Amino acid sequence: MKNKSTTDNSSHINKQTLRHFAVVWWSYRTPAILSLLIGVQAFFNSTLVSFWIGKILASLGQSGEEPLQYLPYLVVTMVLGVICNYIGFKALFILQPKAMAFLETEALTALLNRSIGFHNNSVAGKLVSDGTLYPSTFAQLSNAFFITLLQFAVTILSGIIIISFHSILLGLLVIAMTFSVLGVVYYQTVRATPLREERHAARRAMTSNLADTITNAVTVKTFAQEARELTSHQSLAQPLMRFRTRDWTRMAGEGSRRIAVLMAFQAAFIFLIIHLVAKNPGLLAIGIFTFSYALSLASRLFDIGNIVRGVEDALLDASDMTRLINLKPEILDVSDAKHLKVSEGTVSFNGVTFKYQDSTSTDSVFSNLELQVQPGEKIGLVGPSGGGKSTLTRLLLRFEDIQSGAITIDGQDIATVSQSSLRESISYVPQEPLLFHRTVKENIAYGKPDASESEIHTAARQANAYEFIKTLPAGFDTIVGERGVKLSGGQRQRVAIARAVLKNAPIIVLDEATSALDSESEVLIQDALWKLMAGRTAIVIAHRLSTIQKMDRIVVLDNGQIVEQGSHKELLKHGGTYAKLWAHQSGGFIED
Repeated sequence: MKNKSTTDNSSHINKQTLRHFAVVWWSYRTPAILSLLIGVQAFFNSTLVSFWIGKILASLGQSGEEPLQYLPYLVVTMVLGVICNYIGFKALFILQPKAMAFLETEALTALLNRSIGFHNNSVAGKLVSDGTLYPSTFAQLSNAFFITLLQFAVTILSGIIIISFHSILLGLLVIAMTFSVLGVVYYQTVRATPLREERHAARRAMTSNLADTITNAVTVKTFAQEARELTSHQSLAQPLMRFRTRDWTRMAGEGSRRIAVLMAFQAAFIFLIIHLVAKNPGLLAIGIFTFSYALSLASRLFDIGNIVRGVEDALLDASDMTRLINLKPEILDVSDAKHLKVSEGTVSFNGVTFKYQDSTSTDSVFSNLELQVQPGEKIGLVGPSGGGKSTLTRLLLRFEDIQSGAITIDGQDIATVSQSSLRESISYVPQEPLLFHRTVKENIAYGKPDASESEIHTAARQANAYEFIKTLPAGFDTIVGERGVKLSGGQRQRVAIARAVLKNAPIIVLDEATSALDSESEVLIQDALWKLMAGRTAIVIAHRLSTIQKMDRIVVLDNGQIVEQGSHKELLKHGGTYAKLWAHQSGGFIED
């Protein structure tokens, strides 16, 4: 059983979700207000129709009463009910798609605003699930409120008013039945909340594991670990099964108790109606209406528990995204952020001190780091693994914020410019390029969506990718698969280089691939990289010997400190860390 603080926190998150959805409803208030007619139609179609039918049936057995005199009222009531029903549901079906589209955009915005570190620590499949469940919860709550709860409330209030006008005793009995059943439902719902939260947590763990397994399906198959993954999945499915069994068993017991309460009240209605009609035959019509109304109300009261349970489950589904939306992004633009203007491409790290926020170590990755890269200069970052090479490029892209010092481009502190303008000025080619599950053309044009066909082809030629692209089944319109799995490693790299070429940014950040390629791909990629870096400032995490030797300057990082820098020949002559790394070269690569 979850502790009280956890349950209270979930309740707080649910209230935040409801408040936010209320704001969305208000943003689309015209269709939202018209949707209230769904409740009005319940007054006509459920309450008044039953009332007039009761009048007609009661008049059949009484002399001097003409049953047909009530027929026009019945017809008008039905017509008004149909009109309200049509307008109300049409408005609701206008409201929901618009609001859901807004919430889908809001969820994606919240995910895109999170830092790279957040995404590295999250399961992509679960984030996708959270993002899709969030707008779905809005639709479910809208249906519950406008279609079910609103009609339910209108039916109860209008029925009680009509019945009480004719018989206070019958009205009081309806009120007693309503509050008794609602009290039972509320008590049962409160008791079941911790169990449903545990069930939700178990389902979330199973979903995350499933997403992780599917994402790594190739690894599972190549290691022949299908049985292991099934066992892992089943171990997570077992707790969920137990929670479901407990929850549904409890629901069965609760349903039986609610039926017993409702049957007791129905018996009371029959007894009271017979007693009242025996004393006053004129109450026959309202007696028939009351009994018909009580049967309908009993059915609705029976369903109210399922509705409330569905709403709670939906709110739990939305809770993770609500938390995410309410969290302030880790990396924020300053209020008066300027647009970065790159004229020369000078990059400077001035007294930079940095430590990862979630690191358990007390030591900083960098402490008072100083590094200047001149316009058009190409520097290679080398050094032992963990020395800070990748962190340096992450800081330049402002994937993390430094604790002190400044990183500037042409004298402009990157902390004072907008993140979008900063990253628009840098072409980044990662070690393992990840492509979208889209066409080759769309992947190349990602950095410049308005690029012409000619520009895309030119970029592909410059990246030495054009020839292999033309051999693909649909050429530039070939879908490359999730993360580019349909292409070889070398082909993915060349598409990524073409993307950087087309972006045409003045600064290049390149994390050179460490994997060995066939000799032809190696030559093509090296040629493409040098074309990409021509005339631009380039910072390269270098691994290939052929790349390192051509750098204008080599910067050796070890334990967050620049221990050496200079040309290839100068550093070999110096006989320090670089010379030792060079001595341990293997297969054309310098080993970290």
